Amino acid sequence: MRVVVVLLGLLSLASAGCGASLRHPTYTPQVTAALESVERAPPPARVEMVPDRPDPEAVWIDGEWTWRRGLWAWFPGQWVKPPAGAMFAAWVFLRRADGTLWYARGTWRDAKGAELDAPVPLALATVEAGPVVDADGTMETTGPTQREGPRRKELDEEPPANAPTESPPVER
Repeated sequence: MRVVVVLLGLLSLASAGCGASLRHPTYTPQVTAALESVERAPPPARVEMVPDRPDPEAVWIDGEWTWRRGLWAWFPGQWVKPPAGAMFAAWVFLRRADGTLWYARGTWRDAKGAELDAPVPLALATVEAGPVVDADGTMETTGPTQREGPRRKELDEEPPANAPTESPPVER
């Protein structure tokens, strides 16, 4: 089965706030079991104002779209102290060859790949909550900007029966 990566997390934004000077966590690929089917592709990224690093050990996690109640909602970027030995699997959006859309939220994983509880944010990005306009000039309907939730470990759930069986390729 061929999986085409359409969009990976917001790892390289062109804005000055997300330049090479930000300290990022060690990254790991998403696992196939984290994928959930979604109805439509995410809108363009929101612009974030990155606050000063609050702690020398803090790493920056870029903001991401999260699928909530049938809408894409923005979860702002944040400074966190990474859990010891943990790696971050950035959010991914995939489109299978048959057109099926899949999404996995950003999450922390241990060395064995098990999902961990997200660390408490030390500081959040400032995000303008105005309308989101796509490349065609169409206004996107989105959910509210989130302040908590999508990066917390959820109850173990079985992946959908029609989930892709291959791990999504990760390009960094």
